[in-house]
Amino acid sequence: MKKLFPLFFLLLFIGCNQQKPDKVKTIIEEDKNMLIGINYPVTNIPDLDHIIEKEIETIYNTFSNEYQQFSNLKEQSELNIDYQYQIVNKRYYSVVLKVFVNSSTLAHPITYVKTYLFDTEKSKLISLNDLISKNERKTFITTLTAKLFEKYSDCLLLDEIKKKINDNLDSYPLFSLSKQDLIIYFNPTDISASYCSILEIPIPYSKIGLDNFTQEEKVMQEITTNENKVLDPKDKFIALTFDDGPSKYTKEIIEYLHNQDANATFFILGNKVELYQDVLGLSIKYGNELGNHSYNHKWMLKLDMNDYVEQITQTQNILKEKLGYTPTLLRPTYGSVNDEMKKHTDLEVVLWNVDTMDWKYKNVDKIVRRATSGAKDGNIILMHDTKKQTAKAIKKIVPKLKEMGYQLITVSELKEIQLLRNNMK
Repeated sequence: MKKLFPLFFLLLFIGCNQQKPDKVKTIIEEDKNMLIGINYPVTNIPDLDHIIEKEIETIYNTFSNEYQQFSNLKEQSELNIDYQYQIVNKRYYSVVLKVFVNSSTLAHPITYVKTYLFDTEKSKLISLNDLISKNERKTFITTLTAKLFEKYSDCLLLDEIKKKINDNLDSYPLFSLSKQDLIIYFNPTDISASYCSILEIPIPYSKIGLDNFTQEEKVMQEITTNENKVLDPKDKFIALTFDDGPSKYTKEIIEYLHNQDANATFFILGNKVELYQDVLGLSIKYGNELGNHSYNHKWMLKLDMNDYVEQITQTQNILKEKLGYTPTLLRPTYGSVNDEMKKHTDLEVVLWNVDTMDWKYKNVDKIVRRATSGAKDGNIILMHDTKKQTAKAIKKIVPKLKEMGYQLITVSELKEIQLLRNNMK
């Protein structure tokens, strides 16, 4: 695997000077030892972004140094970092990083959170002491304790509760803000048995004198899609597909495809939907297709079935909520799938038969060659709309495939063409 740091920060610095800003940074890597899936938000607050990037760097390097040495493991080790991001009243920026590490060298997966609440008026990270007044402290402790026992009574350690649940607000460094609640976190083994995961305790703002800590809901935009195209089964077709997005390059790609009378299928991550709602809406409007690629790019093959279904369901739900769109296709992360996974979803599993390896190669012409050499009717081409080189390569791939007589359509349209052809036999 190529080393990401310190080169990663050079790329971040260069990226900050580009006209197209990131909303979410994505790092997806794989080799024979490790699978890495990282997504985290870009707040465009330099001090906060620097803190988060340094944390990501530390976690990445710690994992890489620990697990790249194991060359004889039967299974790859996995690092996944997900996020939650909330802007409250345009003053407070709340970011939670959720870290998941799994390896056959571990008895159990490691999970933990890091939280950051930035006050733009004071230009600094703040603690609970900055939020909760002395008058509200008793109510906070009472509510927190009650909700802890209500939600996690089966795994709390009473001795640790007595030590750590007190009126010193510095005892609660892990917290975030949502649209309605202050959320307190405890990492595994902080106050609970080792078999428990991260504890999350939501406390309504109204309980602690923060009634005005709400943000106006975004109104779901109305999306009008292009009329269905008329496709002749006698023509030649190829389906372009893009994984891991959206990103700052997605809009450029979909606008180019639109100008070329081409469409594609974008297999997206659910944890990016809200921040890229406008881009996804435009993609649908232009006649592209959205597919499900999990919520946060965990290795779906290694999840238990409940977690696997949850990855799919979360993405389906947020697309329905924000865009009124329901995908029918699923591309499992890392292209790994088995029969049990197929049984636990109604979505059609779609892989590929042409891999451009655009996540690995920076050379645009090499990506173009991999996409177009040996082009065949019915091909499904894999790319990633998170890569700068892909945004450049697509502008060579599309004209070349069109010159070869191919129409570029979505996966579902390709399936329809294949069905029509079978019926004509």
